[in-house]
Amino acid sequence: MRSIILSAALATAACLGGCEAGKWDVDAKGSEAAGAHPVPEPISLTLPQGIRLHPFTGTRTFDNNGGIRGIDVRIEASDAYGDATKAFGEFRFEMYDYAPNSIDPRGQRIATWTESLQEPQKNLLHWDKITRTYEFKLRWDQPIPVGRRFVLAAYFSSPFTPRLDAQRVFISGQ
Repeated sequence: MRSIILSAALATAACLGGCEAGKWDVDAKGSEAAGAHPVPEPISLTLPQGIRLHPFTGTRTFDNNGGIRGIDVRIEASDAYGDATKAFGEFRFEMYDYAPNSIDPRGQRIATWTESLQEPQKNLLHWDKITRTYEFKLRWDQPIPVGRRFVLAAYFSSPFTPRLDAQRVFISGQ
């Protein structure tokens, strides 16, 4: 198993240097879009198959001025076995006002952030070995009132996997 994971990492690293990077969309069934790079089995089983916004995600103060000024996002990518795995690609985060009593809790979009993890050094910079999650400190230019509900949506795109998404409703300050 260790050799399979090593082979997957080497194949991914080799392709990152020479593969064409860009936006990767999938059709409604979740299949890979044209231009996606096929990955042979069993290596494909170790690539991200799902993402989850970890419960440690929440609003935080990032400076000494006080007041909540961003979101500390913890996101976990899981492989076909349900194990935490590394994710080479691009994460996009969108924050929405909470829409109560609605089928879709996402109200008006109020912020977006994009983080590329295609380069191994940047990937390791965001990786937390203890929680086996990626950590992003998403700064926002205005204070976030305590007790306000938000919806955070996350999207992961990669040339090797279908587009993945997750969302979480949270209350500022909790």
